[in-house]
Amino acid sequence: MPSKVLIVEDSRSINSLLVSKINEELHIDVESASSYKEAKAILQERSREFFVAILDLNLPDAPKGEIVDYVLSKGIPPIVLTGNMSESLHDEMIEKDIIDYVVKLNLNEIDYVVSSVKRLRENVGRKVLVVDDSKSSRKFLSALLKRHYLTVLEASDGYEALELLKKHNNVVLMVVDYNMPGMNGMEVVSKVREKYSRHQLAILGVSGIGSGKIPIKLLKSGANDFISRPFMIEEFYCRVNQNIDAIDSYTKLQESADKDFLTGIYNRKGLFSAGEKIFQNAKRKNITMMAAMIDVDHFKSINDTYGHDMGDKVLQHIAKVLKQNLREADIVARIGGEEFCLICVNIDAENSEKVLENHRTQIMNDPLFLDGQPINVTVSIGYSISLSSSLENMLIDTDFALYKAKKTGRNKVVSFREEKTKN
Repeated sequence: MPSKVLIVEDSRSINSLLVSKINEELHIDVESASSYKEAKAILQERSREFFVAILDLNLPDAPKGEIVDYVLSKGIPPIVLTGNMSESLHDEMIEKDIIDYVVKLNLNEIDYVVSSVKRLRENVGRKVLVVDDSKSSRKFLSALLKRHYLTVLEASDGYEALELLKKHNNVVLMVVDYNMPGMNGMEVVSKVREKYSRHQLAILGVSGIGSGKIPIKLLKSGANDFISRPFMIEEFYCRVNQNIDAIDSYTKLQESADKDFLTGIYNRKGLFSAGEKIFQNAKRKNITMMAAMIDVDHFKSINDTYGHDMGDKVLQHIAKVLKQNLREADIVARIGGEEFCLICVNIDAENSEKVLENHRTQIMNDPLFLDGQPINVTVSIGYSISLSSSLENMLIDTDFALYKAKKTGRNKVVSFREEKTKN
């Protein structure tokens, strides 16, 4: 997947504003040109590096929009900028395979362009299911969606659509035609809603003009939105984007409830929500599990000496180290000020010790820097592989082992089983 944005704009202020916003807000590499000639020189060498181009329609050396056709010939979808948009020019642009057009009136339009670039990048990997018994209609809708980097699945009827949803549980949007043989759109929507809520999977119903009560039927059966054929391509994209954005916003809201704002890992609520499933599975002897509590040594001293900003960086650094060393099935959470928790599956006593020692030494040997001076950080770790009567009680056991680790010198790993045997 290409990773860069090309900007071709002769206004120095707009050009530099777009470059800075895309760089700083999206962290995307940008190359810019102020003329058709400069743009051609860039694209003749490196056209495959760009996933989108932002183009001024009226350049000094290409006043009739020649840059749009040239960029399209290189396989790069463009967002077109123009000072005004007449009816005829609007129709001409819409006939081309552009992403969008923007009239340059104020700074809000620049923000709109930046958000469009962001959405295109985030669309990579997002799946959309198109359900229509007409092959030509499916191909038309799929082409529109693929232009925006969405991954498209196609089904020729409701039965095939339901089978595809079983195989692909990460579809964010379904575009479904109402008039289909065997199982009409309303029946398809009703079946899908038995498993997926409106917040998990958006459904956009489609039908022809004169459909009467069909929009109502689709919406009442569980569709999020409806569009009539024939539709304007702009309207289609607006509805697709709004529905995907709604799903994305809800997902982020759900994640934020379970995630720690500072570090991005689970918070205490998220730990118990995800960890309880692992614990119950371990109680049924389907898996084994290890729980560990990790505490930053002398954290108050770090805050007092270097400031709370450095304290925050320490917590973010430790979360990153813990997360990058874990497997997909394992869990890491920040459950208190400077306290973290790990839950790992299918790991025995010997390997538990090795894994946690690796975490401890990696944190100890990877200092942070302030004004060029290293700030060394160590952690104390207590852990248990013995299931208790509940997840909460198991974490109490690990907390007891952590207390022993801190009491006996810090910067060490202590097993609850060892401490229990000693006592």
